[in-house]
Amino acid sequence: MARSPGGGTGALSMSDLLVIGSPAPGFTAAASDGKTYTLADVLKHAHVALVFYPGNNTPG
Repeated sequence: MARSPGGGTGALSMSDLLVIGSPAPGFTAAASDGKTYTLADVLKHAHVALVFYPGNNTPG
């Protein structure tokens, strides 16, 4: 199975899935301004909406 840019395979087991409304796990992401942000740090200053969508060349 091909690896994603994040290093994963893209395959999840049912135990990896979050229930709708449950808290998001902590993560770090690079932003377009070149800075790196953690979810925990951003939540100290603002509300956050996480939106997921299929990437290019994926079904759905």
